[in-house]
Amino acid sequence: MEFCMKARQGVKLCFDSGETEAVKIAIDSLEQDLKKVLPGITVIKECETKENREIKREESDFPVIVIKTIAQNEVQKIKEWMLDEKGALRKEAYQWEIQDCMLFITGTDRRGTIYGIYSFCEWMGVSPWYFFADVPIKEKSEIVLFKKDCRVDYPSVEYRGIFINDEEELESWVKKYMGEPTIGVKTYKKIFELLLRLKANYIWPAMHVNSFNITPENGALADKMGIVVGTSHCDMLMRSNNCEWKPWLEKKVIQMLFMIIL
Repeated sequence: MEFCMKARQGVKLCFDSGETEAVKIAIDSLEQDLKKVLPGITVIKECETKENREIKREESDFPVIVIKTIAQNEVQKIKEWMLDEKGALRKEAYQWEIQDCMLFITGTDRRGTIYGIYSFCEWMGVSPWYFFADVPIKEKSEIVLFKKDCRVDYPSVEYRGIFINDEEELESWVKKYMGEPTIGVKTYKKIFELLLRLKANYIWPAMHVNSFNITPENGALADKMGIVVGTSHCDMLMRSNNCEWKPWLEKKVIQMLFMIIL
């Protein structure tokens, strides 16, 4: 059994209307990756509701990719390797499965589904570093996934991520290429995407050139895309020492001196 997609034809992406924004963003990335790998392909995104969920997908004129985040009460539909010793869903696990010539990408939670999507993108030939390292994407006339190539995977370490250190050079690059005065939402969106494509889930944000917390949109974007934000070894209470604590301390010292003078 196999799943095949061809250039200059079409593919349908089916997903539940209740999927999280994080999963929907990854689906958008999958759409763009398909167009890069298979030139001229038509991608149809079908957001399923309770009313149309029972439509027979096998009647579609195009190959179908079904993307789903599974619930605990649906564990009988997934591979046993996606369950822990107690029978509960593993965190951030995913599986690919071919049924009736359709590809099912299933995750145990939003990040699991996202990892399943981005793993498939990488399998097609899109490197996680396509943006930051300019890794070229080779066009293909068709791609074929065989049943033996399907996979199940889940992380063995709960938090996996990076600390953006000595970010002055990154800020200079951002000013030149991203059109932002400092590392902001536009840049963090690409950083978060890179982390998810690498199966990471955690970031210690930049703290020298600005404060991640000063721009509320930064944290909102991290939550929207499924990234956990933490604090670094020299951030106190998730506050930047240069951009938040230092000005606060200077203000307090001035206030104390003023009180002493009075």
